[in-house]
Amino acid sequence: MRENASSRPKAACLKIFVKSFLTAYALCAVFHAPLELSQYDTFIDYAIASVYELLGDYDLKFVLFLILAALCYGYGDRFASRERAPRILAGFFSLCLLLGQSCLQTGNTSFLRGSWVNAVKSALSFAGFACLFHALILLACHALASHRFQSDDTHFFTEHAFRKSFLILLGVYLPFLLLAFPGNLCWDAIGQIEQVLGGTDYSTHHPLFHTLIMGGFVKAGQTLLHSPELGLFGYMLFQDALLAAALAATLAVLARRRAAFGLLSCILLLYCLTPVYSNLASTALKDVPYSAFVVVYVVWLALLLEKPDRLKSRRFGVSFFLIQLGVILFRNNGLYVILLTGIAAFAFLYRKYSPRERVLHLSVSFGGSILTAKLILALLASACHAAPGSIGEMMSLPFQQTARYLQFYQHEIDDSERTAIQAVLGDVSTVAAGYDPATADPVKARFNKAASPGQLAAYVKAWFKGFLKHPGVYFEAFFLHVYGWFTPAVSNSIRYETEGYDLIRSGGLFPNAEKLLIFYYRFAGRTLLGFLENVGAAVWALFFLAFYQKKQKQAAGRCASVPLWVSLLICMASPCFFGHPRYALPILSALPFLYGFTLTSAPCHPAQK
Repeated sequence: MRENASSRPKAACLKIFVKSFLTAYALCAVFHAPLELSQYDTFIDYAIASVYELLGDYDLKFVLFLILAALCYGYGDRFASRERAPRILAGFFSLCLLLGQSCLQTGNTSFLRGSWVNAVKSALSFAGFACLFHALILLACHALASHRFQSDDTHFFTEHAFRKSFLILLGVYLPFLLLAFPGNLCWDAIGQIEQVLGGTDYSTHHPLFHTLIMGGFVKAGQTLLHSPELGLFGYMLFQDALLAAALAATLAVLARRRAAFGLLSCILLLYCLTPVYSNLASTALKDVPYSAFVVVYVVWLALLLEKPDRLKSRRFGVSFFLIQLGVILFRNNGLYVILLTGIAAFAFLYRKYSPRERVLHLSVSFGGSILTAKLILALLASACHAAPGSIGEMMSLPFQQTARYLQFYQHEIDDSERTAIQAVLGDVSTVAAGYDPATADPVKARFNKAASPGQLAAYVKAWFKGFLKHPGVYFEAFFLHVYGWFTPAVSNSIRYETEGYDLIRSGGLFPNAEKLLIFYYRFAGRTLLGFLENVGAAVWALFFLAFYQKKQKQAAGRCASVPLWVSLLICMASPCFFGHPRYALPILSALPFLYGFTLTSAPCHPAQK
């Protein structure tokens, strides 16, 4: 018995050492191009080089990581047996990190499968990262479950939380907007303004409702004040007010749920300090008002799912309807957010209403907004004689896969495949040469808008034939297209820059003001502030939130997160991720509220009682 008792600590220590060694190995591993036998004179030379490559370096950094990992595992094992092991989530994070590292450095997945040495290094690194993330997730769950995030104490947010938060946020964002006066422009905004001013024909490529609002402000400034700059500045104030109001609404709702002062302060600091908010708030973009409506939609949805009787209130129902309209009208992709979320919410609420209430409340609430928005957009398009948007905008991923496939296997395609591809994208050699893993725009720009439904169907058939012949190329093209959304190793901080727009003077309130802002945002992106706006980190936080909500049996919170999951799918279908955090702005903006909503709903840990 004594031998068994004494062997347990030894076994536990050995387990901690092995996990710590693997973690230190993963954190210090440096991948290189796969070693080739043909590069060495003899097999012995190749074998020796392979062993050196596999072992890596064991320096002071490795020892420090080893010690820190051992402390982490030693502390985590104290309560790990009481927590459900999140092994799948830890493995997913590890795989994302390794795939992201390979795609970022090499433009392919050769770190994982380029050679047997890289494969073994990847396996060891995966094991080390999986152990680390497993422990960190358990520590995070324990920390959240052992703290109380609600309080009956009176504090700053107890009264007039919305008003106070709104004024603080507007006061934080306004200096950035003033420095960027009349507002930072990107190419999308310039194109939309040109439509209203008559420079180009109207199009539904961008949300026409937003185009008319932004262009209307500029045109009003030009006509009434003889200053398009003041018109643009007026739109920027409108846009910033929407964003500040949406974020303030999250704090007001959490304050009503008796959220503790510390929790509300942390969320407000996130809104104030994260550079992406002030950056995009001073940039004319459809994504800002759209994200504002998505945030409020998530808030109303969470409240509804928590207490279905709220939908019986006329005030709540009308406001919920108008919010959904805003989501759809301010971005074309908003339709899919409302549609897919509506389906999920309908399934969640189905048994909570009588048959009559299901039709009256659920169908009208979720389906009515879609029909109304489609009618409004159709009337606007008809009145403006707007050209329809291109279906090619939704095909970034398959176009990228086709282009990469043609780079490697163009010689294998038959005449029917060549004809089908060329009818949609043009010459196959040019398509292959235009492939850029970082963005789908070069290939997507070749889309033939006049392609008939039959030609599109033939292209899909050719795409599928290529997938069956070489699925590896398709999967690799997929990873290269989306990995930036799933790994914190990729930075997405940016200040949108254009070469100028003759109609509107830009560049900031005074000479070089824009350069100061660019310097600040690029500097902030290299500090902890940059991590706060890291899209990959936000997506990881979304996955962890889903895990924690399931663990705490927070079904309403999980369903309220659906708009963010749909937004992630939209990000994955977008042309690129480098330098475009605006695509993920709904995720970044709504996550703090969902965490607050979950933490103020989760049952108390026994240690709190």
